[in-house]
Amino acid sequence: MSSLNEEMADVRSDIDDVRTQLREDVPEFFEFDVTVGNISYNANSNSVSVTIEPSARARDQLSEQLGGVDVRTDGKLEFEFRLTESSSPKE
Repeated sequence: MSSLNEEMADVRSDIDDVRTQLREDVPEFFEFDVTVGNISYNANSNSVSVTIEPSARARDQLSEQLGGVDVRTDGKLEFEFRLTESSSPKE
C-alpha cells in the first residue's frame, strides 16, 4: 500500500503532465498567436481551467487576416477541461 505522500506525488505529477500538454496543444486551436496564462486544477470538479490571452503579435495577424481593419485584443478567454479517468491498466 502506498503512502499518502506517494499518492499526492503521483497526482501532482499527473497534473503537471496535463499542464504541459495544455501549454503545447491549446495554442494550436487558434489561427493567431496566443499565450497560455494561468492553468489551475479544481479538485471539486476534477477539471483544469486554462486562461488564454492574445500575444503581442495577434492584433497584427488578425488585422492582416481581416483585410487591414483595426483589431483590439483587450480580453482573455478561459477554458475548463473536465478530466476523466483512463480505462487503461496502471503500470
